[in-house]
Amino acid sequence: MSFYGFKIFLLAIAEIFSEMFLEIAHSIVKTFRQYPIAYTAIIYLFITMAFCYYPIFDHWIAGFIMMSFPIAILCGLLSSCFLFIKKQKVIATVGLFWILLTVPLIKRTVGIGNGETNFDPVASLKVLSFNGESFGKSNKKDNYWASLQADIACFQEYSPNPIIEAQYANNIVKLTPFDKNRLIGLALFSRYPILKHYGKVWDRKNQPNINGFLCADIAYNQDTVRVVNVHLWSMGVRINLAIDALKKGHLKTFGIELFDSFCRLKEGFEKRDEQMKEVESYVSGSQYPVIICGDFNETPFGYSYGKLKLSFKNAFEEAGQGMGFTLNRQPYFARIDQQFFSSDWQIQSCKTMSGITISDHFPVVASYILKKSLIPLPNLVAQW
Repeated sequence: MSFYGFKIFLLAIAEIFSEMFLEIAHSIVKTFRQYPIAYTAIIYLFITMAFCYYPIFDHWIAGFIMMSFPIAILCGLLSSCFLFIKKQKVIATVGLFWILLTVPLIKRTVGIGNGETNFDPVASLKVLSFNGESFGKSNKKDNYWASLQADIACFQEYSPNPIIEAQYANNIVKLTPFDKNRLIGLALFSRYPILKHYGKVWDRKNQPNINGFLCADIAYNQDTVRVVNVHLWSMGVRINLAIDALKKGHLKTFGIELFDSFCRLKEGFEKRDEQMKEVESYVSGSQYPVIICGDFNETPFGYSYGKLKLSFKNAFEEAGQGMGFTLNRQPYFARIDQQFFSSDWQIQSCKTMSGITISDHFPVVASYILKKSLIPLPNLVAQW
């Protein structure tokens, strides 16, 4: 075959494929016009799933998309069933396949751990994280303080507490004025020596500066570990005010509160992204085993959570049980207090202490074991 003949052959093949493509595209567009809502729901399910697996860009829109993931699953499932009924089997099957791919992500909200794993006689490191809300609901007669003991304790919205401080030999405390009568902030307590530390409180114009992080390198037995206590941007979303206005029939107030919540969420996504980048600079490529814990002010389908999941494991996902909700107020169905850990650790247990009700958050406690300590030392036989 001559070069000219070969060129004609390629053009003919290209024309056939282009006609097939146009026919398929026309068929999809035609079907989409018939069932636009169902098709859109399935496409949106794929987008949210992709973002949760890998946050591809750090725009605030990504935060809203990821936050809507549970709704996207429900809408995608209903749409797939609807399309099966309408005999649109190919797209319906694709939708159901995508729903199956979301199963690993659902693990972020439902703990299926087997409870505490016994690694005796290897000692574990117990880490507590707790937004204490200045311990406002407590008094000196409370029996809660004994429960708030750990090898390392990280507090957010901490106010000076001599009972807790007496339990630890080492501490880092960063406090700022909250009002005329109170100082609150971040605190990290350790029963092991703190070798080096760094902390920062982020500035919030015309608002109390309660958000920040503490990073500490701690001498743990024969090793050094890095623990980071974070309190990311607090949004102060007032969904309850919007719901109350709707119940009373005050539609204008409902709209105002809803728009205000949207603005606060948008600002929160932007600020937490900036703050998380700064925190990551202290843990990315760390030569020490890392544990990051605190109040993230974001659900497991948030951008900060998704970014950390690329490099770290989540304690609740690996060893938690049940739903693990950490808010002691509306909305109760949220887990915004987290603990993440590097691959150097083996998680033993993770629990939400829902019996501790002195704050609007519940404490989260987890136990870790360094993997290197699980490797038995070889028996050395003397050579004669």
